Amino acid sequence: MELLVLYLIIGFAIIILLLFFYLIFKKIHEKIRERIKKKYLMEVNAYIDNLISMLDIENSYEREINKIRNIMKDKIRREIIEERIIYHFGKIKKDKKLKLSKLCEDIGLVEYEIKRLKNKNIHQVALACKNLGEFRSKKAIQPLLNLVPHPSTDIKYNALLALAKIGDETAFLESFRKLSETIPLSERSLIEIVDSFEGDKLYIYKTLIHSEDDFISSIFIKSAGNHREAALVDDIALFLNSSNKEKRLAALKALGNIGDNKYVDIIIELLNDKEWEVRAMAAKALGQIKDSRALLPLVKALSDPQWYVRYNSAYSLVSIEGGLDMVKLVLQGNDRFAKDIIVATLETTYGLNKLIEYDLIDNKSPRLLDLLEDYIAKRKKEAMA
Repeated sequence: MELLVLYLIIGFAIIILLLFFYLIFKKIHEKIRERIKKKYLMEVNAYIDNLISMLDIENSYEREINKIRNIMKDKIRREIIEERIIYHFGKIKKDKKLKLSKLCEDIGLVEYEIKRLKNKNIHQVALACKNLGEFRSKKAIQPLLNLVPHPSTDIKYNALLALAKIGDETAFLESFRKLSETIPLSERSLIEIVDSFEGDKLYIYKTLIHSEDDFISSIFIKSAGNHREAALVDDIALFLNSSNKEKRLAALKALGNIGDNKYVDIIIELLNDKEWEVRAMAAKALGQIKDSRALLPLVKALSDPQWYVRYNSAYSLVSIEGGLDMVKLVLQGNDRFAKDIIVATLETTYGLNKLIEYDLIDNKSPRLLDLLEDYIAKRKKEAMA
């Protein structure tokens, strides 16, 4: 038994020692690699910068293609070339990106990254997707589409983001058709992908907000709202009466962001929706749209059973012109629910300085600030009793 324990100790010691030597080797290797990279960096970057500066000149780099391909046989120098080209993609204008994308195809960078998509290492595949997106080459479309159903969320996300940057409308529509047949990404990730699309966004929105997949439809409705696509107001408004809660929420959020008051009456009706989340979003949207027709309905919503509905209603009420007049009436009334949420909003969000400005303009007794302070004092007295 003692001999077995000794063998185990020796075995663990050997494993730890090997691990220690591996870490040392890896660190030394990284330092050597960094030194080599530093040695080539200025020379390769200057060469690529000069090449890119001549992109507007027709056939300016044809004689350089073989030279670059030979340079890229060295892994470190290829990495420098990739990094520098990606850097330029982030700086140049859209019309020049097409020429830079063609350069990436001609020198073999796109071909190289497409081959890397078959790597068994998930992280390497995800990185290849990312780089192909930066290169914006349509040659990468089909290989990227093939990866959309991939079980890895990292690969799926980077493949979709790459397709968004390439900006081909047909391919992007196809990618979301494939996505609806598999496990989708998070809402936040998908909205980020849609927001990044570099093609005809309006066409994409008009098509996919009507998707049969409720989740996908909601994503595109919200993204359209983020971009304040006023041309889509009528399309988005169709979903205010949807039986699907997420679609109603998405439509309210989008219309609030766009700020169009064309459908304010329907949004007011949604303050009575059976779902409290919809009522809360409707209250928030009305504050963004700032239409005076919402004042009385928002006062009524201050008594909603749900705190978030009351809070959004109070915040929206004070955001609309004429809202502080209604607040004054609320504080003079008997609805404690409404008073409490108004006080909380005025104290924490709206700011007392704005109340002072209002009283100076209103110049009527009682002052709004006095009503507020009297109610706060009354509540404190009740709490102490």
